[in-house]
Amino acid sequence: MSGGAMIGKYRRSIVGLCVLAVLAVGAATSRAVVEKHAKEQAREPKVTKQEADILSQVVQLSEEKIKQALALLRSNVKTGSSSALDFSLGNIYFQLEQYTQAEIAYRKALSKMPSFDRARANLARLLLQQEKTEAALKELQCILITGVPKPAVLTLTGYTYLLREQPIPAESAYRQALLLRPDDSNAYLGLAKALLLQERFKEASKILEDVLQKHPQRGELWSLLANARLGVDDPKAAIVALEAARRLGVGMPEALATLGDLYLNQGQYQEAVRAYQQAFAGAKPSLGRLFRAIEGFLLAHEPESAASLLKQARALRKQSRLSESERSRLLWLEARAVQQSGNSKQALHLYRSLLEKDPLHGQAIIALGELYQTAGEKEKAVMAFARAARISRFRAEALTKQAQVEVELGNYTRAIELLTLAQSLQPRENVARYLKQLRNLER
Repeated sequence: MSGGAMIGKYRRSIVGLCVLAVLAVGAATSRAVVEKHAKEQAREPKVTKQEADILSQVVQLSEEKIKQALALLRSNVKTGSSSALDFSLGNIYFQLEQYTQAEIAYRKALSKMPSFDRARANLARLLLQQEKTEAALKELQCILITGVPKPAVLTLTGYTYLLREQPIPAESAYRQALLLRPDDSNAYLGLAKALLLQERFKEASKILEDVLQKHPQRGELWSLLANARLGVDDPKAAIVALEAARRLGVGMPEALATLGDLYLNQGQYQEAVRAYQQAFAGAKPSLGRLFRAIEGFLLAHEPESAASLLKQARALRKQSRLSESERSRLLWLEARAVQQSGNSKQALHLYRSLLEKDPLHGQAIIALGELYQTAGEKEKAVMAFARAARISRFRAEALTKQAQVEVELGNYTRAIELLTLAQSLQPRENVARYLKQLRNLER
């Protein structure tokens, strides 16, 4: 036999073996599919024809006449009836937010058929709704160990681990879910959260950037991407992410407020104001967040920028939507903004108004003392700082302020006494240096 003929024979033999291998793999795959399908079927309850008719009626009624559907099921759920009826009853109770009754129904379904995975998964969802994460996890683990885990169950398991702040098993669950359903944006979202909790910011960023190519309308993904970029200390890139969400109209109020914070930290005050205004334009703005934004501008000595947000806060006050403590805080911020704008007379009036309503507002008393000190009314300033010093939280600061006025009055011994006391309460390096200078002057 020639060399060419031998090679041809070997090639035909190899091809034959490959075909047999493919056929064998195909047969094995077919068997696996059949076995999986059979296993899944074994974990679903059987129903009689009468029960199937009842369930069909329930489906038709539950859309608009849910109470009739509930009554129909309750009258047909019996000791010997299919667990499918108990399961449907639990679903209706769940929909009606009657959680105790829903749990009883799900557990009855499982007592009749412990391998009923859908009932166990819904029981886990119900337990999570009630913040019973440990109990929910036990139900999900039971499905993972004995059942046929579906992507939704794996995603729910990942979510449960996230709630328990266990990012490593959460990551594992989400990755398994993605093997079965590679286009599940919720699983990618959970995976990114798990990575962020592990401070694996670059990995999280890459995943989020890829998912956002397909789902740019999901605002939460943009927020997570911004967090990931902040994790690697890249605030400008975080701004780009949050700006994209804002321009697409999917930026949530908290994300827009964070965008305002980032612009404020970058010294881009006009952009910060626009982001904040949009963040707090909703029907129920976060007042604490709004007040912190105003404080941020005041710390940056930008009273004009703070003024626009104060206008929004005043509108809420007119609508009687502020508590007494919130009204007090707003008045304090208004006074600070007016003072920074250079209107000492108006600021003095606002501080006095605030102290009439809240006599123990230490910050306002100290601010009042500073105004008196600037105006050259030293005695009034001393009295104001002494008053603030009687409030324990502000004592060290007030004593230091009073000491500065005593120095201006030439009372070095008294100033040294006050600073020594302030240092015993709250040691500070700058005060220590000042105290040393005063002691040298006194000598």
